[in-house]
Amino acid sequence: MSSIISAKWAARLLSGAAVAIAAAFAVSGAANANNDPDNPVINGQPFVGSTLTVEIDPTSYRGCGAAAGPDYRIYWTRDGEIMPSHGTWWFYHLSEEDRGSKIEAHVASNYPCEPMVVHSGPTPAIAASNRANGFTGRGASELLARTSSGTLNLYSKVNGAWEAPRTVGWGWDVFTQLLSPGDFDADGNSDVLARDGAGRLFLYGGTGDGGMFPGEQIGSGWNVFESIFSPGDFNGDGTNDVLATGFDGTLYLYPGDGAGGWLPPSVVGSGWGVMDAILTPGDFDGNGTVDLAARDGSGALHLYNTDGTGGWGGISTIGQGWDVMRIIGGAGDFNVDATNDVFAIGSDGRLFAYYGNGAGGWTGVEAIGQGWQVFTAVF
Repeated sequence: MSSIISAKWAARLLSGAAVAIAAAFAVSGAANANNDPDNPVINGQPFVGSTLTVEIDPTSYRGCGAAAGPDYRIYWTRDGEIMPSHGTWWFYHLSEEDRGSKIEAHVASNYPCEPMVVHSGPTPAIAASNRANGFTGRGASELLARTSSGTLNLYSKVNGAWEAPRTVGWGWDVFTQLLSPGDFDADGNSDVLARDGAGRLFLYGGTGDGGMFPGEQIGSGWNVFESIFSPGDFNGDGTNDVLATGFDGTLYLYPGDGAGGWLPPSVVGSGWGVMDAILTPGDFDGNGTVDLAARDGSGALHLYNTDGTGGWGGISTIGQGWDVMRIIGGAGDFNVDATNDVFAIGSDGRLFAYYGNGAGGWTGVEAIGQGWQVFTAVF
């Protein structure tokens, strides 16, 4: 499992609410727990719809309870406030109410253990629901695929197995580009953006169960761009954004305003005209920020790390020979190992899953479907 939050803060002496909780278990002469337990570590993606889990060393507390009950308990805080509604200990499911906040996990010793509290580092500010969360709100790896006749089908792969596909739209052949920005209108559901031949951009709000509301025009003149794609929250303000490449290779950022509209655009790169495919795998290297991948004319695949504030980190080459693939993209976690993956469709119609290792590399590749040559767009 890839951890996006690895900081371990020394937190032996706490103030405020944490101390009050620890003090509730304090008694004179209490049995000792491990005097130096590891701080908990949070695993998971920091966006609405994903589930955070906490990793601890339970042996640090084992035995001090003297069979009087659990030796420790886990609780969560949001911006420092205890969240009693998240009483499942090990899990915290992120909702729209968490957006913009930072989450921490705490471990407190129970009576008669010596009073002690340790805690994780905070998550990044929780962002809007990411494309990797899928279209049905289950965190599943889901694909939308358009046929040449304009039919739009939803393919869900849940717990490693395909569900029966279902048709979710007709007449989509009028669009020259389709993409999902994740949640673009702040209702917690993943949406779809579609550009038609006249350059008009439409938002199709997701219903949260795989369906969509009628389209709403949110822009015009988008035919000046060669490619449009959405990495998620690129500038770290908690809302999902759109990137677009001009025909001269200039890369533009169109920040989402969190309500289905835009903030002023800016230039964030140049020279992208050498790339013939750009995909958005989400957080591919496990550092908590969204990434981009791009294929150049020689078939090399490059990973572009971002700094989470609208800028860039490092660049690395993560593959060769990708020019044999007709379509490549990112759609979340295909093999349910809590790391994001990449899909690719070959000229023979086979669908491949390239499994990410959570650190910017791969663990393997597998053919997971066939007959996908009938689709003109998959995203």
